[in-house]
Amino acid sequence: MNLATHTPREKLASHDEELANGYWKNEDVLVLIERRSNFFDELLRETWLRIMPEKTREQISLYALGGYGRQELLPHSDIDLLILALRPTNFQDEIRTFLHVLYDLNVEVGYSVRRLKECRQEAQRDIAVATAMFERRLLVGSNELDIKLTQVLTSPQLWPAEAFFKAKRDEQESRHKHFDNVEYGLEPNIKSSPGGLRDLQTAMWVFDRKFGTTNPDALEELGMLTRQEKDWLVDGRRFLLWVRFGLHLLAKRKDDRLQFEFQRSLAQRLGFVDTSARLGVERFMHHYYRHVLALREVNDILLQHFDESILRANEKPKVEPINERFRIRNNYIETCNDDVFHDHPSALLEIFVIMANRVDIAGVRAHTIRLIRASLPLIDDEYRCNPDNTRLFIDLLKAPYTLVSQLTRMRRYGVLGRYIPEYGEIIGQMQHDLFHIYTVDAHTMMVIRFLRRFHYRSMQEQFPVACHCIKNIPKIELIYIAGLFHDIGKGRGGDHSQLGAEDVTAFCQRHGIGEADTELVSWLVRQHLLMSSTAQRKDIYDPDVIHEFACEVKSEMRLDYLYGLTVADINATNPTLWNNWRATLMRQLYGETRKALRRGLESHVDKQTSIRACKESALDKLISQGMTEPEVATIWEIPGDEFFLRHTPRLIAHITRTIQNHDVETGPLVELQDLKGQVSHEGATEIFLYTRDQPNLFAASVVALDQLNLSVFDADIHTSSNGLCLNTYVVLDEKGLPIAKNPAARSRVQKQLTKLLTQPNSLQRVVRRLLPRQLKQLTRRTQVRLHNPTGANHTELTIIASDRPGLLARIGLLFLELELTVLSARIVTLGERVEDVFYILGADGHPIQDKEQAYTLENTLRQRLDSQITSNN
Repeated sequence: MNLATHTPREKLASHDEELANGYWKNEDVLVLIERRSNFFDELLRETWLRIMPEKTREQISLYALGGYGRQELLPHSDIDLLILALRPTNFQDEIRTFLHVLYDLNVEVGYSVRRLKECRQEAQRDIAVATAMFERRLLVGSNELDIKLTQVLTSPQLWPAEAFFKAKRDEQESRHKHFDNVEYGLEPNIKSSPGGLRDLQTAMWVFDRKFGTTNPDALEELGMLTRQEKDWLVDGRRFLLWVRFGLHLLAKRKDDRLQFEFQRSLAQRLGFVDTSARLGVERFMHHYYRHVLALREVNDILLQHFDESILRANEKPKVEPINERFRIRNNYIETCNDDVFHDHPSALLEIFVIMANRVDIAGVRAHTIRLIRASLPLIDDEYRCNPDNTRLFIDLLKAPYTLVSQLTRMRRYGVLGRYIPEYGEIIGQMQHDLFHIYTVDAHTMMVIRFLRRFHYRSMQEQFPVACHCIKNIPKIELIYIAGLFHDIGKGRGGDHSQLGAEDVTAFCQRHGIGEADTELVSWLVRQHLLMSSTAQRKDIYDPDVIHEFACEVKSEMRLDYLYGLTVADINATNPTLWNNWRATLMRQLYGETRKALRRGLESHVDKQTSIRACKESALDKLISQGMTEPEVATIWEIPGDEFFLRHTPRLIAHITRTIQNHDVETGPLVELQDLKGQVSHEGATEIFLYTRDQPNLFAASVVALDQLNLSVFDADIHTSSNGLCLNTYVVLDEKGLPIAKNPAARSRVQKQLTKLLTQPNSLQRVVRRLLPRQLKQLTRRTQVRLHNPTGANHTELTIIASDRPGLLARIGLLFLELELTVLSARIVTLGERVEDVFYILGADGHPIQDKEQAYTLENTLRQRLDSQITSNN
């Protein structure tokens, strides 16, 4: 196409299309961004020369700044410009015309119009302005004016290297703090997150200010970069620019946040396909995190090296010898000579053991970090089996201080991945959901961190049982080993718990750990999900469930180990998972299991024995308060066994009396009771609903609770032969707390439930709420399964679906429409996924046995719930 006669906008559109086609054909991204920069150079020069009078061109200049100045111009990057003039007021009309042409291109333009004096003033005042000007590139204008600007900006008084370094370091620390100092966010910012492009640029700006170059080869020659660091820098920059370029194309705007929908699209477009072990998007993000981790390491070591070798070069060192291999220099540990690791390979572990046994070492000097990295090939199979080395690693796990900091350093320097090769495979590995908010390696470090925190008195109130367990276990190093290996099998396909158990068994044997302890650690890894799964998915008030769990645990010691590991795992997966109700369930399971173990597994108290004992105690209280045994028996025909298993005799007596005093013909009875935990971070609100049965009972109840912004975590529905119901709902408010105890809050709940039960026509008016963006982007097809347990008088319905506001209310309305009766429900939310189990009966009041009917019901529920997400999108 001949573009000579086309408008600037048409030329730009054609150019953008050409670059996009080149990108999707996998052309070199560095060439593409340079071509885009050159295109704008030519377009702006042409426009400038057409507008500016020739006789005045020596009085005014046009510069590219920032990313445009670096010639890193992506599809929707800002065009940052500086217009420098001796007297800007003489060019107001020309500048206005020039900018009007740029705005007509429909691109983001950032500009400033300044005199030389103003350039100096603004650069001195604002480090960001100074940085942009240091990256200036003359596009068109006066060479004489350019020389003067260079003299102004290279003045020794304007941001000397030391001051510039401190300002950029402070700027980076502030930016990292905004992202919680993590480079592995679920939806990272390619530019600004730790390890992103801005970290790379920060290091380059500092060295440009000091040495006048950002060329990696030149920095290697200067000794500021090693060959490996140079490769990390070059490869990481290319990869991040490649991803950022594609992100701009997909988003059709300037967007540096790698949201879920773009992660999937980029992974597909860039050739990352699904495998049997991992999704393509997980493989793509694994590459992303690997590069980001490497870039952060380059940034950290460059800035630390600059600080040590340049800023502090003239400081008088304070040196403390440790042994013949290590010494402390100005609070940082270093080797005594460059051959330490070659001559004493065990020192690669010893250095971390030393730091974990002292509190006065701030870190490792840059040169020693580089020596560690250069010595990593020494860590081979023979090294891993050397008794001196295995002893050092166990000593590290037993050390009193900063264990997590040292393991994190080992991970960053490459030592941990070499010493435990299976761990090296999970570094940077993510799972594409909202349930796991950290990469697997980062999650593992968080598990160890929580296990350490359970020693602190400050954690006693929030995690009393976990703190008790951790203090009681005899060998703390065993739970740390289990924590290191519990997720190490992820990404390989198969059962990651079983794979991890096999890996940790070999590790323990290699480290001389006894047979009994090895079996314990292997069991912990293999069963690390057992306790949370039992607490969330089974009826832990049933003595038979407790007995089954206790038989697997076998001893109080193993129970303490498992509880501590489980609570650490839950909190390290996603902080929102640990709420009052989950804490209550876990304490209940722990307490009842401990009782069973102390009583002896052979002295099992079965379900019916527990129910009889509870009824006898409650009946004694009720008779002493004036009720007769026949009156009590009539009321106790309404609830099921769970009512007597889950509640104390005192509460059962109270609810029974309340029902006795209520005339059900006047309307439903709504009673709120606090399920109190032993600490403030436990507990929930249980709502008792006593009423006559009606077709919309479950639907009306959950819709009313949804409209009150209450989340249902458990439900128990029972109807007697005379048509009376006693249903219970365990709820938390939108903050994850029990309903406030003030009468007004509780009255609202009672009124809303009563209204929807007595005015069924209002039931269809469910509040329509928008899905959060992340839930929209991580939707999964709903799974529905019907199952008829042997000997049961109900059908078990399991719904696994993407969570969304009002989901349970929607399900309730579908049950109403399909004429399903709900007997009980267990509600489980895992990040963006729910796994709800309902015991139901069909329209005829019997379990659903007909295969065709079951198939139709499964498909109807699946399609209706999925269509609701589609319409919400």
